[in-house]
Amino acid sequence: MKNKILHRTTIAAAVATLMLSGCSKFLDKKPVTQVVNKGKTDSTLTATDADALLQGVYGAFKGAGYGPGIEFNVLDRITNGDVLSDNCYAGGDNPDNAAIDLFTFTSLNGNIARDWSDCYSVIGATNDAIARVWASKDPSLTQDHKNSIVGQASFIRAFQYFDAVRLWGRLPLILTPVDPTSSETLIKTSGGLPSGVDTIYTAILNDCWFALATVGNVGDDPSKFTVSKGAVAALLAKVYATKTPANWDSVAYYCDQVIPHYTLLSNYADLWDINHKNNSESIWEIQYDGYSSSVGNWVPSQFVGAGWKKFSTPTNDLVNTFISEGDNVRMNASIQFVDYGWPDKYWTDPGHYPVLSKYTDPNNGLNNMYMIRLADILLLRAEAYNAKGNVTSAAGMVNTVRSRVGLSNTTAANQSDMALAIEKERRLELAFEGQRWFDLLRTGRALAVMNALKDGNGNNLNYNVKDYQLLYPVPQTQLDLNPFLEQNSGY
Repeated sequence: MKNKILHRTTIAAAVATLMLSGCSKFLDKKPVTQVVNKGKTDSTLTATDADALLQGVYGAFKGAGYGPGIEFNVLDRITNGDVLSDNCYAGGDNPDNAAIDLFTFTSLNGNIARDWSDCYSVIGATNDAIARVWASKDPSLTQDHKNSIVGQASFIRAFQYFDAVRLWGRLPLILTPVDPTSSETLIKTSGGLPSGVDTIYTAILNDCWFALATVGNVGDDPSKFTVSKGAVAALLAKVYATKTPANWDSVAYYCDQVIPHYTLLSNYADLWDINHKNNSESIWEIQYDGYSSSVGNWVPSQFVGAGWKKFSTPTNDLVNTFISEGDNVRMNASIQFVDYGWPDKYWTDPGHYPVLSKYTDPNNGLNNMYMIRLADILLLRAEAYNAKGNVTSAAGMVNTVRSRVGLSNTTAANQSDMALAIEKERRLELAFEGQRWFDLLRTGRALAVMNALKDGNGNNLNYNVKDYQLLYPVPQTQLDLNPFLEQNSGY
């Protein structure tokens, strides 16, 4: 059912530049030109057509028609962020999921191949929309309108590349539609020579800076799926915390641009109530209308409900961490213990089998999906404070998040203890939202945490994760298609 947008467009290469305005003194570099294709595209594109193209980009991202986004951006967000980490076992009976859980994946893994293809399909949709909007000569499509559409599409492209670079490292950087003029240009423009990680991050930052200057303000649109300046600043904070070396001044700056515009919900469980969509804490949120309407979120049905053994089972370690912290509010909102009677090598009591309960509507598909929310940014701001030696202010941010769920203030009193306290707080607050693995990666803690992980009886799970396995392999299907690609070291 996937529409492989990346390979459908007929475009001849031509280049134009759009200069961006200056940014904060905290940035490690000023924006450089953004390269876009303004060649033989549809110069008769109308303003109505342009808006439809943008909606197509949003639809591709969320998986309208159960296209690529429903897997890479939603279902596999939990696989790549939680199953790959210490938050979830694979669950179910899918061997590709199990291989990701056990770090036995290879370049033949079907999930990894699907995610690469789906990610680039969404990127292809953004490239197509950007090029065609720039090429339009319709006088009713004003420059401000063009800028807004391109800004939103650029943000979505940046979001895709941010996930991709953290999963695979070096990648083909595709910023224009494909050029089928010859077999060589087709290969190069649809996944040619891979770019280094720094180059990918530069492209992500360029897209974000352009978006920040052109998209609407927070609150302009009641739908939190419409990209706002708050969403862009939040992504910039996350990017600066992740790229090496982390730029904590920029993290602090962009967090401070976000935080005043949002407020935590008083009741944590309300975040997962379908009656509190697009709430005051939500920064960027995929909208789902249910199976009976345009498109439903089928992800909850993969994690919750009887009938067949579901995916992404919470780990003993995560459950024990909730319990040891006395974090009943977030545990009860995140995990249900059920009696489905399924056999499981990690959970041997069938009456005490955990499933993810943050996604509450498996039957109707009405759950929205948070991509970014305020608690994430508050805890990222705490990291920025702590990295600069301001442990007291870091504690204040952590305590704000803890107090919402009735927990006492953190006892961490020095930088090293505070770093671990923030790490744990992020784990419990953001469990099953696709964050944990990337937190472990950027803090350099992935190997130590995964190789020390124990089962419910205190026995080491013996993952024996190697350094090279911190990145996924390039799918063999892509290596076969593109002679310019190179496999990641170790595979």
